[in-house]
Amino acid sequence: VLAQDPIAAAWPRGLGDRLGKPAVFAMLSPVARQLWLRSAPGLRAAAARLGPPAGHAGVGGRSWLPQARFATTVFNVKPRKGQTGGEQTLFVVGLNEGKFFGQDGAEEGLKLLERVAEQQGPKYNLLFSLTERELNTLEEDHKIKNQRLTPSRDLEGQRNCEFIPIIQAGMIDKSGRRALGRILRTTQGHVAWQLWKNPREAIKLFWAYWKRKQHKNVACREFWSKHFPVCSHAYFEENAELIVIRTAELMTAAHSQGKDSTWVLLVSNQYFQPVAERLNLMLDAGAPEKMGSTDFSRHLRERATELCAEVPDLTALLLFVYLGFPILVVQSAWYGFERVWHNSGAHDKVFVPEYRD
Repeated sequence: VLAQDPIAAAWPRGLGDRLGKPAVFAMLSPVARQLWLRSAPGLRAAAARLGPPAGHAGVGGRSWLPQARFATTVFNVKPRKGQTGGEQTLFVVGLNEGKFFGQDGAEEGLKLLERVAEQQGPKYNLLFSLTERELNTLEEDHKIKNQRLTPSRDLEGQRNCEFIPIIQAGMIDKSGRRALGRILRTTQGHVAWQLWKNPREAIKLFWAYWKRKQHKNVACREFWSKHFPVCSHAYFEENAELIVIRTAELMTAAHSQGKDSTWVLLVSNQYFQPVAERLNLMLDAGAPEKMGSTDFSRHLRERATELCAEVPDLTALLLFVYLGFPILVVQSAWYGFERVWHNSGAHDKVFVPEYRD
């Protein structure tokens, strides 16, 4: 990757000496910046002068400092002392809904896979924020033909279509593919339970329902988190936490076996920021020791069990209390008023009937 970057390739020819490290570092592509930080720790001081980015986690659990415009970040966990192998590299890519080209589109993910494959061959593992059912459905409905990807024009408008090109690229490379998302029924149950305990947020759903399609991707999470802080946590934060836990479990297993692995995690941009923040906390400088601890693995399992615990789905009860019951009250009041109106004779006084001989 560094050799293909024109600025990075020019570094050995003295470009860095003429322009200065900070200036050259700012000219590198985002992926090249990340790999430079991994391969040349001395560049961290140069990167620090560029200022911290907003919402991006870092290499080896530290914030990688150059600004990036698209949602991507990388983490690296080194082997423990005395361990010959087990280095774990994790790329996290955020995708916008229904977007194939440009910033935060499927094209960015495909470029990353191409560069990873050129470096290490097709020995990477794909992780998705989808549920198992969603991933299986996409794989069954969009099988590769003649080792070629399906044209984007044939995928537009389909649910989770931004993931399909990357899934097909994984099929061609025969890489492992795993779904990490929580099943919809469990998420619905957790959100409904929070709505039941917070009537104020449940009442606000009447006006928010009509605005649900106006906000997508990052704006979607920001909108619901602003107006529904409790219930949105059960949806966005819990899903993001479960994705991070399942990713950490896979990396821990490979790290314990002394197996060098590369992981590419594709998430919806609804979850990218909370996922990156939680990974930044979990995969810090002490990550190699954590992954060798049985307490760390046990904590991950226990927390994942809590997040996937089945709770009573109160959706039907919420619909009756906040929608059905008010309609019944209004209907009963109208019928009662209509009956009193007619029995009192007020109707005949206001609307004088016409009598004909």
